[in-house]
Amino acid sequence: MSESVRDMLAREAAEAEERADAEERGEITPTAGQRGRRRAADPSQVYAVRIPVSQLRKLREAADSLNMQPSALIRQWVIERLDALDPSSVSDSHESQPPDSGGINLGPRRVPVVHERDSGQIKSRRQVKIRA
Repeated sequence: MSESVRDMLAREAAEAEERADAEERGEITPTAGQRGRRRAADPSQVYAVRIPVSQLRKLREAADSLNMQPSALIRQWVIERLDALDPSSVSDSHESQPPDSGGINLGPRRVPVVHERDSGQIKSRRQVKIRA
């Protein structure tokens, strides 16, 4: 009479698949609070951004005044800025200048550094010769 855990999980997985297929066919409505299996038209990806600690208070205050989470405000600002870019001003060159920062000083572009074991020197990645 008792069902093993493996059998119970297999049965529940099969039932969940059947329900999802029925939802996709429109035979039943999705349960409230559950996401469908359809992929988003424009899927998102997490991208880590470093914000100077000295600016975090201003970011939080701006987000609070707009009744938003700081991460949502950052996302909105970035998307607005990307949408406003003139496609002809964007090139494949790594040395291209960033668009007008609207009064924000972005500082110099950073180049990754590598610590060489042999000499103990720190060099930019462009200066390091890769040994085969």
